Amino acid sequence: MNRNSRYTILENQLIIGDSVLKFDFPIKEFVEISDMLIVRLEIPPKIISNENVFGISLIEKKIKWRIAKLKYATGTDCPFIKIEQFMNNVKLFNWCNIYLEVNALTGEILERSLPEKY
Repeated sequence: MNRNSRYTILENQLIIGDSVLKFDFPIKEFVEISDMLIVRLEIPPKIISNENVFGISLIEKKIKWRIAKLKYATGTDCPFIKIEQFMNNVKLFNWCNIYLEVNALTGEILERSLPEKY
């Protein structure tokens, strides 16, 4: 369990005040940037769910964005495995050795490493 004065993370739940957001899988990692909480869900083995990063507004207490569905030349099972703050954005790293730089407020992909989409 992770807790601070603004929110609590309890397995697959994010509790912000009196609002509870439930996800399909446990919250494994998170970064807080400018009243946004960027969370990464831990996807169990044998389940394909590559869009496992969400941006949640701590003020509005709701999901504002989910990472876009991407196509990969290297396979279909490419969930994100790490997030880190990069200035006022986030960098997301996945199993297929691709990273994205993403606007933390909107979820817009600002940069994508190679290999490119096919």
